[in-house]
Amino acid sequence: MANNPVQIVLNAQNYVQRAEIVPGGSNKDFFAGRDSDFKQHKDALAQSLDTLIPSKLTESPLVFAHVELQETAWAKSHRPVNQVFPKSKIRSTPGNALGTLIVELAPSDIKTIREKIISAENETRWEKDPKSEKLVPKPSRLRSEVGAIKEIRLYSDHDRRKFSIEQAVQWLSDPRTGGAYYVETFIPTDSLEDSKSKRASEENALLEDLMRGIGKLELPIEISRLKSEWTKNQIFIAQLKEPYRSQIDAHKRLINFIDSHPIVRAILLPPVLQSSNTNQEETSLKTFPSISQERAYPIVGIIDTGVSAINHLAPWQAGATDFIDPAFQDTSHGTFIAGLIAGGKHLNPSTELDEADCKFYDLGLHPTYDYESYYPRGFFDFLEQLDAEIVTAAQQGVRVFNMSLSVTLPVEDSSYSLFANILDQIADRHDVIFVLPSGNLDGATAREAWPDDEDQCLKLLAEYRHQGKDRIFQPADSVRSITVGALDPASKEGALKPSRYTRRGPGPSLGAKPDVAHIGGKLEPDHGLYSLTPRGGVSSNCGTSFAAPLVAKSLATLDHLIEGKVPREALSALLIHNSKVPDWMTSKKLSRIAKDFVGAGIPSQAARSLEIDDNQITLVFNGILKPSHELVFDFTWPACLVKNGACTGKVKVTTVYSPAIDRNFGAEFILTNIDTWLRQEVIDKKTGEVSFKGRLKTEADKSIEKERIAHGAKWWPVKTFETTFPRGVGESSQWRLVLEPLNRNGFTLPEEGVPFSTVMTISDPKGNGRVFDEVRQQLQASGVEISDIRTALSNRLRQEN
Repeated sequence: MANNPVQIVLNAQNYVQRAEIVPGGSNKDFFAGRDSDFKQHKDALAQSLDTLIPSKLTESPLVFAHVELQETAWAKSHRPVNQVFPKSKIRSTPGNALGTLIVELAPSDIKTIREKIISAENETRWEKDPKSEKLVPKPSRLRSEVGAIKEIRLYSDHDRRKFSIEQAVQWLSDPRTGGAYYVETFIPTDSLEDSKSKRASEENALLEDLMRGIGKLELPIEISRLKSEWTKNQIFIAQLKEPYRSQIDAHKRLINFIDSHPIVRAILLPPVLQSSNTNQEETSLKTFPSISQERAYPIVGIIDTGVSAINHLAPWQAGATDFIDPAFQDTSHGTFIAGLIAGGKHLNPSTELDEADCKFYDLGLHPTYDYESYYPRGFFDFLEQLDAEIVTAAQQGVRVFNMSLSVTLPVEDSSYSLFANILDQIADRHDVIFVLPSGNLDGATAREAWPDDEDQCLKLLAEYRHQGKDRIFQPADSVRSITVGALDPASKEGALKPSRYTRRGPGPSLGAKPDVAHIGGKLEPDHGLYSLTPRGGVSSNCGTSFAAPLVAKSLATLDHLIEGKVPREALSALLIHNSKVPDWMTSKKLSRIAKDFVGAGIPSQAARSLEIDDNQITLVFNGILKPSHELVFDFTWPACLVKNGACTGKVKVTTVYSPAIDRNFGAEFILTNIDTWLRQEVIDKKTGEVSFKGRLKTEADKSIEKERIAHGAKWWPVKTFETTFPRGVGESSQWRLVLEPLNRNGFTLPEEGVPFSTVMTISDPKGNGRVFDEVRQQLQASGVEISDIRTALSNRLRQEN
């Protein structure tokens, strides 16, 4: 019986200590023993540099080059930023794809770099390794860096733009886009304020040249700037006015000029928000929960089309915005969501929807008519309004906001979406969490129904006609938000399967998205998910839009059940840690694809996530990792799980942290990685030396950086590992939990550090051992301050005041 509370380690920060800095690896020779190939490689790079500046750009004070690295050179210790492109002289950032760089070069730099590359030694330098007595390559740093480079070329229009002009004309014909191109430059926002630097002067001269050139096109174009605090690079919005907005020649003249300008990093199309329509076939409402005036309820913010003022929902409304005129608004989408939040389990009697009823705060900011008059510049204006409206909602106690509006643009492998980045900043500014849908496939692109046979399931995915076009929609790549995929209601056999319409991960840079999944309804006439209509009836519908609020309920309820202010990282970690992948997807074959559809799985009911059985214990660690520090927490494995000196049982660890984010770093936009390790004491029988060996084995245990990113969530701020020791491991009951930070090349962790939360559960799969009592007593005896997470934070706050 679950009657023990989840335990929070109140003095977790005491276990954060200064880390011992391990020296980086030695220089690697990527052409060891292949000296003839290396000479040809150097010559090819030199020729690339000779042609780096086309004649039409000879007057440009700066050139931007794309540098691709060898796959084995992705690790930051191999980056060519000490000798070839020295950081002290040349500004470089990670490029638009993993394993690439963008370097900013003056014409004089190119000659220097060419000479340096040619000067790298041609012959492999061999030295005897003192341990193995074998000859090993010992290259200079310069040869290592030159060998790490695969290609150098001019940054081109293919890097800047991912759409055709014909596609742009059609896309911008939608009034919800504002008819605008978003143009991102290489110019940092602080360059405008730098009047002394020669490089800043050159950058600003190029920006002025771009603006003059657009003016010379003699087109009716309105130029505005994105708020500087929302991006580190200058971004401006170029809107073609009517009647030129529909003229392809006008678009060609504008885009061809912007494409050719060296200062432009990317040209982006504006988004269109997606919201599904409800099924208008409805039945009368038989029952709906009444609200109790004697108790407090969790509150979920609904950022949507507005909620209809019907009698059943009125008592559940905690507040509302009045930005959109309701007389011209279709509130069916927002009303369906509000019905799920306030009474979803009463309208849908299934165990998956058995979550506490919540109030809602209605932020009806999405107009269904006359969108352009409310938001002339499209989605940017929407986000600015959202930023302003959240203040009042947060003052009313709203911390979790469901935004079931997807941008109809898939995420990109190579970059973090601008819209997700802005949403993250809004979340940080107001200390809130957004819950987002992964997005829907339409009827033409929806997948076929899942076969029963596993091999046939994999065949279905392999033969899907729209490969690559079913990725999650922006801004579901937001790393501060919880992204939700959709599951069909349970089949007659009780199986839960991903919905045919749910979009799939991964996110940018192979990041793990969606985070979780919930019931979204079936793509059938009777969708199997029911809620309210604006007329007060009941209808069914389907979509990730309706899976998301069910997760938002659990997240808001978790926040409500824990007294005091719990860090956002802890809320997300508890939600993800207590999610379960549907049994149907846990087989060896299907588990490889499960995370792209359902993430960590379907969340547990919030109250159950905070209670545990006698045969397990869950510990929560909240803290901040500051520069050059790591968390080291030693503990003893429960005695009931130690058999003949070896440790048995099951352990699961989830870490969520909030790293600094910089879109200017391209595919490497997450600037800090926190690795989570669970290690067991190992004693050398000959020397008596004590060390700790890692016990959380994953596919990330690879030597190549690319594999660590693809399979081990390296550089992704959510990590979950789980393993079982049925036969026992090791010969010691002493264990250590370690959190180790690692920064991107060229980035220094800020003094305020990175907030994190780690949740660890140790359990006896057989259900027999008294794990809770044994671990709790051991920790208290060793001076660890632990307490019931539901009340500990509030008690600590009262003591401090």
